[in-house]
Amino acid sequence: RVMYPGLESDINYKIAKKQMTGFGGIISIEIDTDIDGVKRFLKNLTIFALAESLGGVESLIEHPGIMTHASLDKKTRQELGITDSLLRLSVGIEDADDLISSLDHALDKV
Repeated sequence: RVMYPGLESDINYKIAKKQMTGFGGIISIEIDTDIDGVKRFLKNLTIFALAESLGGVESLIEHPGIMTHASLDKKTRQELGITDSLLRLSVGIEDADDLISSLDHALDKV
C-alpha cells in the first residue's frame, strides 16, 4: 500500500492539491510481510539509507515501529496506524530508475 498525497487515490489528495503546487518527496508504504520480512527488505536496499531524519538530499528510509516510535507499546502504535510493515521514504536526488530498481530488488527478497 502506498500513501502519498500526490496520488489521486490517496485520502489526502484533494486537500493537498488545494494547498500545494507540488507534492513533495515523502512517501509512506506498507509492505505485505511481517517484521522479519521488513528487516530483510531494509537489509537488501542498495540506495536508500536507513535514518530517522528524513530531511537530506539523499534518499532515506525509516521504520517508525523500530525507530521513531519504538518507545510506544505495540497496541498504541497499532491504534496510531503504525504497523510493523509501515515504512517512510524520503526520495532524494538520485536517479528515479535507480531508486525503483533498489526498491524492486529489496521487495524481491521479502
